[in-house]
Amino acid sequence: MQAPPRLIGRRRFLQGAGALGAALLAAPVLQACSDESLEHSNVLTFLNWQDYIDPSVLTEFEAQEHMTVTYQTYSSNDELARLLSLANSSRRRGRMRHTYDLIVPSDNFVRLFRSENLLAPLDRSKLTNIGNLQPDFRAEAFDPGNRYTVPWATGTTGIGYDTTVFSQPPDWNVFADTTYKGKMTVLDEERDAFLAALFSLGQSQNTTDPSTINAAANRLIQWKKVIVGFNSKTYLDDLAAGKLVAAEAYSSDLVEARANNPKLGFVVPPQGGGRWVDSLATPVHAPHEGNAEIFINFYLRPEVSAQVANFVKVDTANAAAVPLLDPSVRDDPVVFPPADVLARTTFTADLGPVNSLYDAAWKRVQAAPA
Repeated sequence: MQAPPRLIGRRRFLQGAGALGAALLAAPVLQACSDESLEHSNVLTFLNWQDYIDPSVLTEFEAQEHMTVTYQTYSSNDELARLLSLANSSRRRGRMRHTYDLIVPSDNFVRLFRSENLLAPLDRSKLTNIGNLQPDFRAEAFDPGNRYTVPWATGTTGIGYDTTVFSQPPDWNVFADTTYKGKMTVLDEERDAFLAALFSLGQSQNTTDPSTINAAANRLIQWKKVIVGFNSKTYLDDLAAGKLVAAEAYSSDLVEARANNPKLGFVVPPQGGGRWVDSLATPVHAPHEGNAEIFINFYLRPEVSAQVANFVKVDTANAAAVPLLDPSVRDDPVVFPPADVLARTTFTADLGPVNSLYDAAWKRVQAAPA
């Protein structure tokens, strides 16, 4: 029997030269942005999450708009922030060796990038298709009115689990249950890990109270003695292979894992869960800002948004695209959660100076013995 394909989730890190080589073949052009490419006006430099687009969309855009897309991937919002920082540093030194026209930050990083003046406002006169968005995605608190961003994909953070092991969906306290010791993981992302612990304590994932943050860190330290560890890299494969019975998971990742193991389920526990939106945005000083806006408007076409949604299996927030979706995507409650599930989700907020409390608490968690 042929082994199932290795899964690559929304936030999985590039793993070695083999993974990078595969990524290099995933789109018409996939490379760092160079001085030579920046000399041409018909170029778009696009920096996106790994495995987060139907490659044929880039081919179609190149053909229709007579442009060359230079496409590069990253593995986390933190990596995106580092790449933007390096590009900004090069610009201040009079060098433009690496820079980008289009990026896809998550909602909490949109707030962060806006606060640091790293995003350019969009020319709304060029976004003639923006009316296709669902109304609620035109009024999100992290960017009301879509002044800086347009949704690319949206989903939730909850628990992926083996339905043959759990007769009822688990909640966040499952990670303390020694019955499943060595068969569970929590995401290796600071705020996502704290999300799980804080909800298990009945607290907000965006608390600013130092004692509550400290209590959540203590809970994560307790969980370390039960779970396999913190894992954002291979948990999809381990869930699909049956090595894990429960894992904190992104909804889009769980859909991928479920394709290889239909016995997997996904739940946003009653205590609450995360909600996220990854959005198209243009960094300040982008050399081809107008080309980025052309692509954004292209993506807002119903047929293009539907093409990406069907390939990645996500909700694009494009209402006009919904009728064009494959029923297996449109009718999947993991991809399109019902209203009562969305009501118990919250976005991860950028907490400003309080972020340092989470940073310090996370370091304490990481240093604690398992």
